[in-house]
Amino acid sequence: MLNFKYEDFLSYLKGKKILITTHDLVDIDGLASCFALKFFLTEYFYKPTISIFFSELSKPTRNYMVKFSEKFPEFIFTYSNNVKLSNYDVCLIIDANEVNQIGLTTKNNTSQLSIPYIIIDHHHFNKDNLNNENLGLLNLINDNFSSTAEIILNLCQQYSQKLPTPYKYLITTAILTDSGFFNYGNNNTIKNVSDLLDKDLDIQDVRLLLNKEIDISERIAQIKGLQRVELIREGNYLIGISNVSSFGAKVASTLLKIGFDISIIHSIEKEQKIINGRVKKTICIKTGLHIGKIFEEISKKFGGSGGGHDGAAALTVDMDSEVILKKIIEKIIEVLRSKI
Repeated sequence: MLNFKYEDFLSYLKGKKILITTHDLVDIDGLASCFALKFFLTEYFYKPTISIFFSELSKPTRNYMVKFSEKFPEFIFTYSNNVKLSNYDVCLIIDANEVNQIGLTTKNNTSQLSIPYIIIDHHHFNKDNLNNENLGLLNLINDNFSSTAEIILNLCQQYSQKLPTPYKYLITTAILTDSGFFNYGNNNTIKNVSDLLDKDLDIQDVRLLLNKEIDISERIAQIKGLQRVELIREGNYLIGISNVSSFGAKVASTLLKIGFDISIIHSIEKEQKIINGRVKKTICIKTGLHIGKIFEEISKKFGGSGGGHDGAAALTVDMDSEVILKKIIEKIIEVLRSKI
């Protein structure tokens, strides 16, 4: 666990001007974790200099923020999409374990920051992804958590920091969405949500904040993804491969729902070639397949950025995605055959 690292982490931050950020196309886990961490640090240090930077929000996150603000009108999502790094002493990178995943470096066309940074993340981690600016001993990384928000929750619990109701909603929503409503979670995931539930927070009320009408572009992507799917059978395992122009992660999850054990979807979104992978949790447990590790290994070999969990991962590449897809399938089949 991370408990023994918190004291050094907080000791280093004392008196520092802090910038908090997360990956590009901010999801709900990144959103919730950034604001919950800012709240904790503000209470712990009593009004330090802290800013949040977001490069761009994903559409589901923007929709969620609208509903959240209607429920909690007094809560203000204050953040900037343009900051000067020289105004800060340290950057806390949330829910991302590579510097090139955040908008700060994309704008500067560099894979390095000009200030020290600390990573707080729940994805599988490889130290080779870091550079000299990273304060490695202070990183808070644990892939046993299904969301980064759970790391922030654990930090709050260790220091007996009570969370106001809006922050409980934020963290609960982050855990639910990043665990696929417990599909990719574990016993600890359920316990963490249980710890947050009280008379002011009802789980069904949280779910209502996530309900949305699926727009026609997403519905079309789902249909096209199903029309184009290629089936590969390896023993009793079914692998589905398809391509769409957007909503790759959604389509990957849909393939599991209709009967595939493993899904790989490639797409081009915002001029980036992205591959999304999903694996049923039962398959991960039975075979030891970890799609996040495979994606990370592929990204190191061919360039790009990739990684994630055993059952959910993404990979961004610059080269021909067909070559990458072939290598991914080869790695997956190699693991499956070793267990047959």
